[in-house]
Amino acid sequence: MNAESMNPSGKAAPNPLIRVRHLTFSYEDTGGKEAGGSPTLSDLSFSVAAGEIFGFLGPSGAGKSTTQKILYRLLHRYQGEVYVDGRDLRSWNSSIYARIGIGFETPNLYTRLTGRENLLFTAALRGFPLETDRLDEAVARLGLTDAIDTRVETWSKGMRMRLAFIRAVLHRPPILFLDEPTSGLDPHWARRIKDWILELRNGGSGIFITTHAMELADELCDSVGFLVEGRLVAIDAPASLKKRFGRPGIVVTGSDENGDHRTANLEYRDLLDGPVRGFSSISRVVNREVNLEQVFLTVTGHRLDRAAGAGSLP
Repeated sequence: MNAESMNPSGKAAPNPLIRVRHLTFSYEDTGGKEAGGSPTLSDLSFSVAAGEIFGFLGPSGAGKSTTQKILYRLLHRYQGEVYVDGRDLRSWNSSIYARIGIGFETPNLYTRLTGRENLLFTAALRGFPLETDRLDEAVARLGLTDAIDTRVETWSKGMRMRLAFIRAVLHRPPILFLDEPTSGLDPHWARRIKDWILELRNGGSGIFITTHAMELADELCDSVGFLVEGRLVAIDAPASLKKRFGRPGIVVTGSDENGDHRTANLEYRDLLDGPVRGFSSISRVVNREVNLEQVFLTVTGHRLDRAAGAGSLP
């Protein structure tokens, strides 16, 4: 995945929906809040294919929001190449917003309008007719039918998040940008949102997700990239990253020689080599599976920073 994005079948995608090469950005060039500092983004390269979900992960302040703002034309004066939907981003005008959908972590809705008026207004801005049947079907799917004709100012955060997601996808864009798409949702509605995202992926959309929820990224994403201090330090399929950076093992629970309760994280060989040190009895052994949280802690920490180039992009 380093050079060209891969779709879920594992085949290279020669014409990705998003293609970024050697992207560098500094607020100094715009006179912004970080003027005089080091570049916010340094030499980023990645692609997102049709039918692919790409997770953009990293600690707060790594540059994820800045990258998103560049991709949907809120920040300019970047260096490098950025192509969206087959066109150089610099050649796009406002017509790009009919080709992309954006779901923000904080739902920026017009709270004095009803839910329906929010959707109709956004459709009018994008210049496409919104059939009542399509709107009602989407609203019903996320449980907002009873509230859709009431003012959004009376809605809960979870309801607003669901409406914002509908607004992002209702015009069926080929490219979606989603920031923490399940934030503030209970498990039932989070599941509905995740299923909808997977349907869009299977229908050929290219989806760019930023999240701190490693379980969400592990479940949904075909590939993920880890951004640290403005640099992509690792990019690959979640399964490959877990194999490369994760530490499988076991969690042992039991008692020590004094009868006190004891729990320890061990390697498999520690259990196979004979009596486990520190335990007089063992009551439970649980497999410690590798997850993306382990990868996150490894690739965004000092160990990878010191291993120059380990797991990094060329």
